[in-house]
Amino acid sequence: MNNPKPLVIATVVNGIPLTFLSKSGLFSKGRLDEGTRVLLENLILPEQGNVIDVGCGYGPIGIYIAKIKPQLKVYMVDINPEAVKTTRTNVKLNNVEDRVIVLKSDMFSDVPKDITFKGIYSNPPLSKGREFIEKLISEAYERLEINGIIELVVYKGEEIALDLLRKTFSNAKLLKRSKGYNVVMAVKV
Repeated sequence: MNNPKPLVIATVVNGIPLTFLSKSGLFSKGRLDEGTRVLLENLILPEQGNVIDVGCGYGPIGIYIAKIKPQLKVYMVDINPEAVKTTRTNVKLNNVEDRVIVLKSDMFSDVPKDITFKGIYSNPPLSKGREFIEKLISEAYERLEINGIIELVVYKGEEIALDLLRKTFSNAKLLKRSKGYNVVMAVKV
């Protein structure tokens, strides 16, 4: 079988240069998508501890976090084996392998149970809809440390995401609106 040549994505976010390889079958294979960019430009990150990128795709969120906050340990998970493989390549390409762990996992299912997080970040797949966001929020609450943050970017539908967050977290809020993308967040208290 013929393996297609990987696509190279070179971009800069908040002054940080990023290079990724991507390929057909992965979300936003040819460029950094606008939703991810809006999330990256509005991240609220802890100073230390563990954070996780859920549904990492080819890795832009987790790799960006690892580059700007080298003191964080970044977990990156995706259910798609090709995404996991590509993310591992991109982690090496961006020289952050000393602080990143990439796992094939359906959200938190294959993340060791004793690991908790100070930050959970995601650009949930639109194709998975509300069910994905509900499951993510429910599982995230159990894995977040006290004062830990969950931060998501959603396309339109921010009220649905905020309502779902408010069912579990009392302090959900909209952080940023840009070109139809909305960054929402909540803190576990």
